[in-house]
Amino acid sequence: MRLIKFAGILGALGLVAALGGPGLQGVQALAPASPPRAAATTKPVPAKAARKDKAAPRPEAKEGPRTLEGYVEQEKAFYDFLKKNHPMFKDYEKNGRIVGKYQISDREEEFVEFGGGKDYQAENARKSAITYRLGMESILDLPNNFVGSAKCGECHPAQYEKWARSRHAKVIRFPDELEEIPGKDLTKGLYGTKASVLAPGITPDMVYAVIGTPRTKYGFLDAWLVRGTYHIEGGTLRDRTGTLVAGGNQFSRSWSESLTPDMARKIAAWVPGFPTTLEAFGDQGSAIWGMNSYGAKNRKSMLFQPASSYCEVCHTFKFDFKSQEELMAALGKPEELRKHTIARGIGCEECHGAGGHLMGAKGGGATSNCERCHQRFVWNKDEAAKSPRNGFNAYFKSSCPSCGTEGSQSYYTAHTEHGMTCGTCHDPHEVTANDWKDPYTVPGLRKKCQDCHATQGAFLAMNEIHGGNNCTSCHMPVMGSCENFASIQYPDYGGFDTQRASHIWKILVDPDAKTMNPPEGKGRDYKGGAWRLTKNNGKPYIDLMWSCGRTSWGDPDLAATGGCHSPAQSAQPKGLLFTNQKMIYDKVVGWQKPVKDGVAELEAQLKTLRPALAASPAAKKDKAQIQLMLNQTQEILDTVRKDGSWGVHAPAYSRQKVDEGRTLLQGAQAMLLATPVVAMKAQAGAKS
Repeated sequence: MRLIKFAGILGALGLVAALGGPGLQGVQALAPASPPRAAATTKPVPAKAARKDKAAPRPEAKEGPRTLEGYVEQEKAFYDFLKKNHPMFKDYEKNGRIVGKYQISDREEEFVEFGGGKDYQAENARKSAITYRLGMESILDLPNNFVGSAKCGECHPAQYEKWARSRHAKVIRFPDELEEIPGKDLTKGLYGTKASVLAPGITPDMVYAVIGTPRTKYGFLDAWLVRGTYHIEGGTLRDRTGTLVAGGNQFSRSWSESLTPDMARKIAAWVPGFPTTLEAFGDQGSAIWGMNSYGAKNRKSMLFQPASSYCEVCHTFKFDFKSQEELMAALGKPEELRKHTIARGIGCEECHGAGGHLMGAKGGGATSNCERCHQRFVWNKDEAAKSPRNGFNAYFKSSCPSCGTEGSQSYYTAHTEHGMTCGTCHDPHEVTANDWKDPYTVPGLRKKCQDCHATQGAFLAMNEIHGGNNCTSCHMPVMGSCENFASIQYPDYGGFDTQRASHIWKILVDPDAKTMNPPEGKGRDYKGGAWRLTKNNGKPYIDLMWSCGRTSWGDPDLAATGGCHSPAQSAQPKGLLFTNQKMIYDKVVGWQKPVKDGVAELEAQLKTLRPALAASPAAKKDKAQIQLMLNQTQEILDTVRKDGSWGVHAPAYSRQKVDEGRTLLQGAQAMLLATPVVAMKAQAGAKS
């Protein structure tokens, strides 16, 4: 029986970058009726099929598009080799030197069963890659036509330079390339802790590449291209000594640098149950402060997960081997693997196709798009039954949205419904406009919110306190998890395992409604599985705690504003440190009520004054002046309504606009009363 996967992707990408729309483009054809690929595609390609100057076409190219089942079958020979030759089995398990159970995680699990895939297949009689999907080509597609991004840069230097500065270029690097690490010593503790880039017992010469950037975390792919979900105690992987132990495998920047023991105690003062000791971090912790267990449970279990079934989905790399036989002969020899690496990172060819137009790919078009890595769905049978039109949800590993869910969060929003895609706002080549070594991402943008929401931008600019803030400060809180650090995920308090910006935008003003909720029947202390985005009329929303009171060390807006209203990060007075949603709601309603009441008052007056003006015997010049006042008042009301925040974007300015409308109507009313007939009727009405 296949064991269930409990952890998700090892990723630290920048914010979304885009060229295409919200379609599913990673797996080309998923029709169950398509025949499986021929046997030649599930076995190593013979060396005689190797290219000379150009890659020979693979046999399957003549047989039509690859099916989802074909992707799964392709991995079999590679997986069988690893199960015979990886040290986890060959040395540590064989000799009884292993702590924790390993769980097999292959493409069948990741692409077919995961994210509700099994239930979806049972309900709809078809397989589908719901959460994860590969690009057009895998590391197992050999030979290939990849040439590397540097080759593309020879003719496209402007785009190449933007990309080279971005985190997309840094998502997978060789051990000697981590320039941000002092002395490039990957075994030395960082930020005053004992936590290092590589896990205990893992030396650089046994690592193919490091996955991650200083924004979030560092993990590793070992010399056999298997995700490092373990560490070694009392020895080294290089010498096959000591004991292989589940977990304790991933460096966490926010935990080691920001979530110090003192900070943990500070948070625990208003967040009941927040962990303050190593033991309290539980399955996600380790024996080292700042080193968590990812794709593993500390000393209990770990995934055995080759890059072919998971990491290469987004932390991509390609080889120039001529066959799978050559690739497998290099496993266990990281220098050999690195020597034959032709492309790394989310490079040009991952979107434009292997070789780009040099090799007959689509060139300026895109064979893959942002949704391949940034639109991870989950399908929950109960949700789909209630709302078939909104049956999918963003993928959660625990109680916060997973990394790579930007597109699935936005899928049911008004923005997507009206045709906005990733590329509407994002520059796909410059996903990181700030220094990639920062602990947060500022993306390169083609458009900003104000370009489409000019009225709201104009109101915000008049805010005497928040006028210098970005729209994203409130409307795109950083709430997505990159680490599945469930022990510090407290969504009701707006924290604390947060690195990815939300893509929901709509804020719901409510004292109790929450962006995220556990499955039906589970309490708000539920940590036994995945939570869900809540939908209001089929659309997700941002709650007030995430909008105004969140805590995140990976949020550029919090970094720019001194922590906003976070009780952990901000130096604001106590009354402005929001420890619960009701505090924020009361503040917001205090801004909105006078504006809403004023608008209602003016609308009622307009309803009376318009017919009065029509019946007035006043001179035309006076009627024209009165009409102008009424029209100006209506314009004010229309503008306040179009802003839509009812004073939140600019409390004082919004009240000022209402007062201006009130003054105009008072003037109009005075002019009407100055007309003799109207005045007489008004007096008669007063006497009666």
